[in-house]
Amino acid sequence: MDTFKNYLSIISKGQQLSFKNALDFQKLILSGQFEESDLIEAFKHFGQRALTYDELLGFYSASAEAMVQVPTERETLDTCGTGGDNSGSFNISTVAALICAATGVFVAKHGNRASSSQCGSADVLEALGVNINLNPEQAMECLETCNFVFLMAKNYHPAFRFASPARKSYGKKTYFNLLGPLLNPCNAQYRIHGFSDPSQLQNLGKILMDSGVKRAWLANSEDGLDEISPSKPTNVWEFCQGTEILTFKINPEDLGFSGLKLSDVKGGDAKVNSGIILGILNNHANEAQTACSLLNAAAGLTVYGKAVNFQEGISIAKEVLASGQALEKLQQIAAFGQNL
Repeated sequence: MDTFKNYLSIISKGQQLSFKNALDFQKLILSGQFEESDLIEAFKHFGQRALTYDELLGFYSASAEAMVQVPTERETLDTCGTGGDNSGSFNISTVAALICAATGVFVAKHGNRASSSQCGSADVLEALGVNINLNPEQAMECLETCNFVFLMAKNYHPAFRFASPARKSYGKKTYFNLLGPLLNPCNAQYRIHGFSDPSQLQNLGKILMDSGVKRAWLANSEDGLDEISPSKPTNVWEFCQGTEILTFKINPEDLGFSGLKLSDVKGGDAKVNSGIILGILNNHANEAQTACSLLNAAAGLTVYGKAVNFQEGISIAKEVLASGQALEKLQQIAAFGQNL
């Protein structure tokens, strides 16, 4: 394996890394074999061009190899946005995950504390009483008991800590922000991932397929939300094993949600967002908050195969919300963690 400076020399000349070079480059980062200033320099050069598929695959493969696994025979769903949309919305993918779990879907929710927002999925679940620091054995038990588990990113990607100071000093998004959400410790076979920047969606979807994911929807809304939006159409790229990539739009107006504003799904800190989620689960949220939750839960139910189509997904999600099953699911998950 070459030294980090050897790879930096290639990168600084504007040259692309081969898959093997990208793999070895990332392994050096994840073992702390670099100078912080050199990694910042590499981030700057990468920020000036689009990364290739081979580069992204190499970075992903090294990161997956370093990840702490949570082995399970269950087929799981992950709903995880990539952040950075600057919308200030509440934790939409988190409440969607809870609704999906309430229908019987096995959900392995991968997430972290806030970086680009006031409140990450870990922050809001902690405020809701969920134990966010389960070890792999506890995580497996939680998944079996509750058909839901939260996987705290820093606990399952400990090698990412080596890059943290350079990422913080650099101060902009890097390929870590793209790849991190895809690296699910349960190797979830079904995915909903939202992106505020759609430029790498085809490459990222191909990586998911190459890593064994069965079906994934990668979404980018026309108002910039990294979720399925209640106010504007959302563009979706569907990746499924053995089939061509499908692209389509989800228009909230076609599904009975009209006149809703993105400003009505604004959130805040963990206290504010946990209150919003409890409002949704108790059926006294505003129309946009509920619509956004239903749309994103319906996506998860459709991708997982719990619903035969998106409209049925909305109907199923409505039913578990109205019946209180989604609230009961949250209470069950919280009780599990408190009883450890």
